[in-house]
Amino acid sequence: MSDFLSNFSGDNYEKTRQQKNEQKDKLGNQAETKKIKSGKMSVKKKRSVAEKHENDSEMLYGPQNSNNTRQNKTSTKEVTQPENLEELIYTKKRSKKKKSEPVTTKEASVVTPVEQSRNPDEVIETDPTYKKKKIRKFMYIGFGTFAAVALLYFGYYQMTHVKVPDFEGKELSEVREWTSENGVKLQVEQKYNFDKEANVIIHQTVKNKQIKKGQELGVDASLGADPEEPVSLPDFKSMKINDAKNWISEQKADNVAIIEEYNDKIPAGDYVKFEITNKDVKAENYKRKDKSKVYFSKGKEVFEKDIAMLDFAGKPKEEATEWAKKNEITLKVDEADSDTVESGKIISQSIGKDTKVAKKESMSIIVSTGKALTVPDFSQFKSEEAEAKANGLQVQVQQVFSEEVPYGQFISQSVEIGKKYTEKEPKPLIQVVYSIGKPYIKDLRDNTLEGDLQKIFYDEYQSKGANITYRVTYVDSTVTKGTVVKMSQYNEFIPINSVVQIGISKGNLKP
Repeated sequence: MSDFLSNFSGDNYEKTRQQKNEQKDKLGNQAETKKIKSGKMSVKKKRSVAEKHENDSEMLYGPQNSNNTRQNKTSTKEVTQPENLEELIYTKKRSKKKKSEPVTTKEASVVTPVEQSRNPDEVIETDPTYKKKKIRKFMYIGFGTFAAVALLYFGYYQMTHVKVPDFEGKELSEVREWTSENGVKLQVEQKYNFDKEANVIIHQTVKNKQIKKGQELGVDASLGADPEEPVSLPDFKSMKINDAKNWISEQKADNVAIIEEYNDKIPAGDYVKFEITNKDVKAENYKRKDKSKVYFSKGKEVFEKDIAMLDFAGKPKEEATEWAKKNEITLKVDEADSDTVESGKIISQSIGKDTKVAKKESMSIIVSTGKALTVPDFSQFKSEEAEAKANGLQVQVQQVFSEEVPYGQFISQSVEIGKKYTEKEPKPLIQVVYSIGKPYIKDLRDNTLEGDLQKIFYDEYQSKGANITYRVTYVDSTVTKGTVVKMSQYNEFIPINSVVQIGISKGNLKP
């Protein structure tokens, strides 16, 4: 630390400063010397190039120009830089040939002695094909530029133009897809054309040519045959189904529908019937736009027996109905009462379990209606027992006169014997009739008034099936007026159809 501080004190400081200045001056002189040397070397090189150029001129243009060349040597040597550096052209270093080596004619014509530079082995030579190379270079550049411009234009043209294919006879959808993908506008005009199907291209404005993207491509698209054109209908009755199809195709009558249906009586392929949908349209004024149907037979439908029958006994009716509908089986349902099977469930079926059946076959099932009420035979009972033996049914017992059936015997019942009624069915009132024998007329004299005769004859005879009536005559009598005093029949059996003569007192005689 003390040594370092001693440099900044008194005489030591002055000595140190002088030494530093001397080092700076020495370094500056060395730099200037290097600059001078390098400048001299460059001047010598430039002079060598100029002299080389003069020697080349003597060899190219002959000795007549040598004097001028020599005169200009001094001025050339004084020039520090040539006016056109390109005239120096191509230079290279090569080893100087030995004196003993012969110089070839080619080398003599190209290489001339020049002032040697600082390096005795370095010489300068000129390329005589420089100008040709330069011209060739400009030609290459020109050709390259032209090719690049042409390539750019070609690429631009290819990017902005597209070739239009031939769409005639093709679908309109194909044209729409192409124009959408290639940026071309589409103008469609639709026309009726008998020879072209609907949406088929008839004509196009541009075909197999380039078109600029964004421009418009016009096409004519077919609407098919004219629907307003009249069509002469053939005699379908004499046609087979293939003949009808061919006619529809030839006439473009697409609104004539062919319908095939199974028919057990008409052979397959034969005509069944023809219908025009619009009732106001007749065959004489039929047009292509009108709709109609032609029916042809498919013959009898035959199905393979590949459906296994299930056992539905004891199962609900709905289960069998659903299964039959699913398998297209015709189901017939009958009902019957059962003391063992619950109402609504199946008692039996016509086709046994696991039997193979085909579609459209028929089967029947019997469904239980529950326990039934059976109408008994009332002839086996007396009139007093009828209601008790009715098995829950409603019974009305009636007694009537009968000339053939003895008293107390069964005559008839309003509901047949053995008739059954289920729990869900309404039950009728059963009328049971028993005989009360032949009608017997009582003596009504002296104690019956005329006004009581109607009730007596109805209640006693007419209401019980006997058609017994009476005829009144008025007689002179001392008995109270209006009293029955005479009877043509009394206290005896009379026929069911009888008329009794009754005399009524006038009460006009004195006792």
